[in-house]
Amino acid sequence: MPTKLKGMTSLEIAIIVAIVLVIAIAVGWYLYTTFASAGQQASLTVVTGNITKKTSSITLYLRVIPQGGASVQIQAIEIAGKSITAIKVNNETTNIVTGPAWVTADLTKQVDVAVGQVLTGRVVLSNGAVAPFTVSVLAG
Repeated sequence: MPTKLKGMTSLEIAIIVAIVLVIAIAVGWYLYTTFASAGQQASLTVVTGNITKKTSSITLYLRVIPQGGASVQIQAIEIAGKSITAIKVNNETTNIVTGPAWVTADLTKQVDVAVGQVLTGRVVLSNGAVAPFTVSVLAG
């Protein structure tokens, strides 16, 4: 036999159920947004690139686009077994990419290349993600 709660009307029960429901939705939304944002690791895509070899300099040019809504920080560019940390983004001495950008690195004292050579490398981000690339050496 069902028991009836003493002194509680159906309106009071409906109010309590509504409050519990609102709290459950708020907690669920908090958990969803927390884990959804934690699961999105910022990454970078290298669209195009090349190495320009001039008489006195060798420069790497990469066109990059960050994926997702967050900006990314470049830790290093690895190419031909060397790690390059002196990087410019859109000709600024910063390593933070907030949108589509040109990333340049001076390879003059780091790498010896020949025109027509093809090299592979990768962009290493501060969060540990990597973006691989392949570039050709062009005469400047």
